[in-house]
Amino acid sequence: MSVFEPVRAVQRGLAVLRAVSEHGPINVSDIANLCKLPQPTVVRLVETLLEGGYVYRQAGKTTYKVTGRTLALSRGYDPHYRLIELAMPVVEQLHIEIGWPSNLAVFDGDAMVIAYSNRAALGLSIPGRVGARIPLVATGVGLVTLSRMSPEERRQALARGQSSSRWDSNPTLLAALPERLEDVRCHGYAFAEQAYLDEVYQSRIWAVAVPVPTVAGEYIALSSLMLRMAGDRRRQLAKILPKLTAAANRIGRLLSSDYS
Repeated sequence: MSVFEPVRAVQRGLAVLRAVSEHGPINVSDIANLCKLPQPTVVRLVETLLEGGYVYRQAGKTTYKVTGRTLALSRGYDPHYRLIELAMPVVEQLHIEIGWPSNLAVFDGDAMVIAYSNRAALGLSIPGRVGARIPLVATGVGLVTLSRMSPEERRQALARGQSSSRWDSNPTLLAALPERLEDVRCHGYAFAEQAYLDEVYQSRIWAVAVPVPTVAGEYIALSSLMLRMAGDRRRQLAKILPKLTAAANRIGRLLSSDYS
């Protein structure tokens, strides 16, 4: 919480700009109603935004729309940075609760990209390094992501993935994909393909992933990794899955609040 009182004029100006951006073309009266501000105040704020080049008045009308200059306001925004900023404390707390590391992954066209990882706790790095691109069909984070897509989105993602990853073009994995995705939708989680883990980690681990609920059209997933020697997978899953799901939902709520 800030130690200073917020500047109300700035808050009001931003509220007006957002109203024009989300509801334009819009007139002063409707802006005032949306922002719950006196109409004379809205007039002054709109005139200020006009002077700054952030809104314009439509020719021959009394309605306003935003200009291209508003795009400059988001140039410094890095969505992965903000995601990590919000999610990192949750992922670290999950590590404390379950004793195993996790990966936070984001869909990027033809692969999942690891945005954050604390898997150093297992002494594992490649390909778990931040920024690593991992396949869709062979990983838990990829499967939960594919399960949430529309058929057309999924078709396009798989077409791109097949040209960039041998795992995503594996005929056996692709043939089993519809059944696996239905299973993911039914249970709410996905296991990484063991053959993939065996190749990458020499049979040392298994991994389970759940989706992170989002409201901005992004596909984000959270996975936890466990050593196979740690015990029966079903018992481990029963202990880990509720906490993993709760952490993913917590991240989703933080993102939702940040976007609103």
